[in-house]
Amino acid sequence: MRFAHICGALYRRLNKPGYLQYNVLGVYFYTMQTNCFPIDSEALNLRGWSSEYVEYQRAQLRSGCQPVEVDSPCTVPHGIAAVKGKERSEAQAALRRSIASGALWVRFVPASGSASRMFAGMMEPRDERIDAQLRNDATNFPFWSDERRNRLIDLPESARPEQAIAWMLDPQEGWAHLPKGLIPFHRSMDGSQWNSFQEHMAEWDQLMGNSTIHFTVHERFQKKIESVLDAAGRGSFETSIQHLSTDTVAWDLEKAGLARHREGGLLFRPGGHGALLQNLSALQGEFICIRNIDNVVPVSLMAERNEEQVILMGECARLTEERNALIVALKDGAVHAVDDACDWLLGFDEKAKQNATDTASCLKALDRPLRVAGMVKNSGEAGGGPFWVKQSNGWVSPSIVESVELPEDMKGKGTHFNPVDIICSVRKSDGIGSYKLDNFADKEMFFTAQKSWHGRSIRILERPGLWNGAMAHWLTRFIEVPNATFSPVKTVMDLLKPERQA
Repeated sequence: MRFAHICGALYRRLNKPGYLQYNVLGVYFYTMQTNCFPIDSEALNLRGWSSEYVEYQRAQLRSGCQPVEVDSPCTVPHGIAAVKGKERSEAQAALRRSIASGALWVRFVPASGSASRMFAGMMEPRDERIDAQLRNDATNFPFWSDERRNRLIDLPESARPEQAIAWMLDPQEGWAHLPKGLIPFHRSMDGSQWNSFQEHMAEWDQLMGNSTIHFTVHERFQKKIESVLDAAGRGSFETSIQHLSTDTVAWDLEKAGLARHREGGLLFRPGGHGALLQNLSALQGEFICIRNIDNVVPVSLMAERNEEQVILMGECARLTEERNALIVALKDGAVHAVDDACDWLLGFDEKAKQNATDTASCLKALDRPLRVAGMVKNSGEAGGGPFWVKQSNGWVSPSIVESVELPEDMKGKGTHFNPVDIICSVRKSDGIGSYKLDNFADKEMFFTAQKSWHGRSIRILERPGLWNGAMAHWLTRFIEVPNATFSPVKTVMDLLKPERQA
């Protein structure tokens, strides 16, 4: 420890403006190629990083993310399918076949996010409209205990906003410091409270019985969350935490170097939801259904939403059957196998006629993970949108693009947005093991953003998004789903919407 403190002290002196950073001591403790010090060794070893990997991230931070090469928006029917009538029946039948065959289905819910952003609007200065609504509705939040609700009822309306906000933001007993999934979003007629973990469990149980549901959680709250899941008593569940190896470094804009703590060590940050590709890869399942932790509905609306989930799941199962049959036909040398494969691939790559011209290229194009993603008509909600994108592998394929990735001439042109309702088929086409998902990611589709950290301006780095660059080279099919399937809680005021009172 003493050696680390000495290194930190030397770093702070060497890094002072005007100090000779290129002197002998500076060269010894500061490698210009890597920006790494002896003080960093333990942290790098914990993450399994080399100094060259730090340099790779440093280059990304300096260059910044680039807009993706968008060809056009995905629309119905060009890039987004509307599954109706007979097609719905076929999807339902495909799901039944999959379940009957013993296929493993898992729900995957990223749930490590804090609720702090959800309560950001409660901070001063506050929009007057919030206070106006709180004067009338502060008693209706589902997370109040009966005692606190009664105390609010007894207060004059003018005093309710201040008291309600004080309770919400209380550093000891408030909600803002907790994971979002632990906050009760709904209250049943019998007075019982339901948080997102419980509701995801209940909805998946209604749909798939005892099939596994997996939550990625913050390490600090893992035991508390597991106790909540245990108490729910529904189905089997798993939890995992984001791996340290997926962290990223940050760039100090004022010092024009990697951001460091006062002690001298590198600043490490979580690598965004794209870092969860490693957690996803570790799941023991053939099909994985991804949905965000805050996208939940009351128990009374779960059956209706599950009807649409069945269609997405069934379409994924059906397309997987078709892909596997095409691969078998190609390997067997069947007549017209190349033409059939190329025709099928046109739904996934507009350049399939150029990219899949013989047995070998068709097999390469087909033998990859597949996903079906629900898309909602754009009604002003935040979220990435579906576009045809020119990929680095030469494909022009349906892709989920975040607003920060869009070139200027494509902004505002999307007709749908991504609610994160994604069904993944990850088992290899021969049925033996799962694909190595990292092989189908585009590492150059990373994100950068500017943040304030301890009064300093830093640029942060996020790995290619889980449903963006991390799945860039998957076979992708978009399906239009009803807006009612998307029911997120982005701010605490969303809990006062009428549909939340069902």
